[in-house]
Amino acid sequence: MARRAWGEGSVFFDKVNQRWTWRGTYLINGIKTPKTLTAKRQIDLKEKVEKFKFDVNQGVFDSANITVADWIKKYLILFMQPTVRPSTFNTYAEKLNFVVRAFGERKLKTLTPMELQNFFNSLAIDGGAKQQGLSPTSVNTIRRYFKAACQAAVKNHLLTDNPVDGTKALRTKKPVIIVANENDVLRLLEVAKEGSYIYEGVKNKNYIIENEGTKYYKQCFYNVVNLDLATGLRSSELFGLRWQDINWAKGYIDLKEQLLFINGKYSFSELKTDKAKRKIYLSEDVIIELRRWKINQNFYAEMLGDKFENIHNLLFTNTFGGFVNVQNFKRRYYFKMLSAAGIPKGFNIHSMRHTHATLLLKHGVKPNVVADRLGHSNATVTLNIYAHVLDNMEDTAPNTWQDILKGENL
Repeated sequence: MARRAWGEGSVFFDKVNQRWTWRGTYLINGIKTPKTLTAKRQIDLKEKVEKFKFDVNQGVFDSANITVADWIKKYLILFMQPTVRPSTFNTYAEKLNFVVRAFGERKLKTLTPMELQNFFNSLAIDGGAKQQGLSPTSVNTIRRYFKAACQAAVKNHLLTDNPVDGTKALRTKKPVIIVANENDVLRLLEVAKEGSYIYEGVKNKNYIIENEGTKYYKQCFYNVVNLDLATGLRSSELFGLRWQDINWAKGYIDLKEQLLFINGKYSFSELKTDKAKRKIYLSEDVIIELRRWKINQNFYAEMLGDKFENIHNLLFTNTFGGFVNVQNFKRRYYFKMLSAAGIPKGFNIHSMRHTHATLLLKHGVKPNVVADRLGHSNATVTLNIYAHVLDNMEDTAPNTWQDILKGENL
């Protein structure tokens, strides 16, 4: 078989395998490494060789033995950080850190589908900070993100195959949506406004000092609950509201931003989609309560003077004008409200959003209107989430049809 030089390396026709073959070398960290490429046609082989040499010059193969931790770091910085929002990037980093903790020192190319499947399964059993197991949805998110990272490694010639392809996502259950009925809502609002719930579960009331700060929080958090039930805002949207977001003359909230907690810091972030950026109209009663709350907040700020710095002009603040710590709000106030109102703790803050949507649908508001208020991309999303409401309304269909035939709804 004849050989001839072809740049750095030699090319020949392998009669046994009926393939054009190139053999050469390249350097990895100063070590000369052999490389063989083949193709049926000489012109195709030449393209392969040129592509290979280009990749070598770009440093692609310098990381041929890269560890899982190093690749994930590069993937996040090179591929994710420039292309996604900071909040999304933070989510990717947080989820992929589970993989780093388990396989960080391993060479990326040594991972197998079987051990990855075992890893994903174990996360559902004892994963998480408290080792109580992650939800199947969370585990599947970790799997999806790592699959994308490995696919990027395949495209950059660090892997020949994606090891996550050989795994399967965990079975998930449709989340149970907990909502309050009309009586629950009225009772919760009454308890929140009256304010004595702060003593709920406290044996010695002397441990709770009633001062101006306590009064401020009770007024503040009543308006938090009242506004959330009336609008279905997400928690990040609710606690990021600023007074300039309210159009008093036309009676709506002009929602454009949300408040996120990323890497130990609060920051405002633009809402992701045009549908999420929305105008939410308010009832006259809610407007009145918000006007009253603004007056009270201003009075409290004047009383505290320089100690109160609401530099972001927030609707809801801590007692010094800063961002509300949502975890503290839930533990010290919200859960006590629920207990005093006789509502189970499973009714979390997001349940107020579900309750808003459910009650509107139940009372005949069109799904597309509810979708607009919630910031859903379309009414189909809303109907998929709250299908149980429509199922319950099915019982009324026969009587409604009967009324239509009698002309009672004309």
